Amino acid sequence: MTTIQGTRRPRPDTRSRLMWLLYLCDAAALVTSGLIHLHLWDIAYRHVKTLDVLFLVQVVLTLLAAAVLLITRHVLVVLGAAVLMAGTIVGFVLARTVGIFGFHLTFSSGLAYTVLVVEAGAVVLLALTAWLQLRQRS
Repeated sequence: MTTIQGTRRPRPDTRSRLMWLLYLCDAAALVTSGLIHLHLWDIAYRHVKTLDVLFLVQVVLTLLAAAVLLITRHVLVVLGAAVLMAGTIVGFVLARTVGIFGFHLTFSSGLAYTVLVVEAGAVVLLALTAWLQLRQRS
């Protein structure tokens, strides 16, 4: 009597799936930040000298960083995206406190605080992703 043994497919590595989930979350946070900044630019900041261009630069860089991160999954891209998010947070804090490029933000909408939370979360996620990438190398 002969039996047919089924072929087993190798199960995807759990670490690999976790890393892809982190990359997707990182990219989603970057895109979210960029789209919120695009909306804020559209409703208010396109009329503020210097900040109008900076908001658009932030939009382009976040969307580009999200795409490059998903394509390359390189640690330098992850770290660069974390610096971009941290820099955006610093820009907001400066605008709210001492001013930035001659602009002092006296009022912040709820959306400004939403994007601040998104960016803080992105910094944490991107730092975790970079740490796991570096840990896997050693």
